[in-house]
Amino acid sequence: MAARISPDQLDPRNNLQFYTKSALRNADVWTDRAIRQEYKRLRDIAQKRLQRLAVAEPRSQAYKRNVGRFAAARGQSTEQLRQLLPDLAKFIAAKTGTVSGIRQQRARAVETLQRHGYTGVTKANLQAFGEFMEQWRQSSLGRSIGSPTAVETFEFTQEHGIPWDRVKEDFAAFLLQRERLQSYVKRQNTKGREVSSDDILAEFDRLEQQRENRNRKARERRAAKKQKK
Repeated sequence: MAARISPDQLDPRNNLQFYTKSALRNADVWTDRAIRQEYKRLRDIAQKRLQRLAVAEPRSQAYKRNVGRFAAARGQSTEQLRQLLPDLAKFIAAKTGTVSGIRQQRARAVETLQRHGYTGVTKANLQAFGEFMEQWRQSSLGRSIGSPTAVETFEFTQEHGIPWDRVKEDFAAFLLQRERLQSYVKRQNTKGREVSSDDILAEFDRLEQQRENRNRKARERRAAKKQKK
């Protein structure tokens, strides 16, 4: 039996369950014409949101995932619109689908993180923090280096103004060299010297060169042993 849905109930922000693929196929309200009209209506809302997100929150997941995703209804079959409408409705219903919603969610996330001791995470760097932790989870060190160490590394790089692009480029190395870099800063501070991000990056490059030299010598020793055999 077809589900009974009143047209005035069609708002994904209140009744997202009416926009599932099953509902779109079985509910009597979803005629071909109704699907096309609702897709156009929601797409207009989505396009306006995406325009605002492009200006205010271009790095947000809401923008990245949905920009260019929902083509105009013209030229698409009803079946194509039926497939797109559930995801379009989810975007409209999402609390993080608007600039204000993203900022409210960000404020809550920062409050939670700081309450758990991650005081170096702020509204200004929360996006970078999310990217940092995602990079950590995907790296080969994600299992051997715990999240507290990863967070400390993030806070260290933020505190000393080390660009995220540079950290991302040498991510694993920054995790491995964190304690040595912290010791370097402490030694310089003890001597009454201010340490800039350029100083830290120069020390990082020096430490990495040392590590590469040690690895190269180790490879040479292994190769020499194999030749003797």
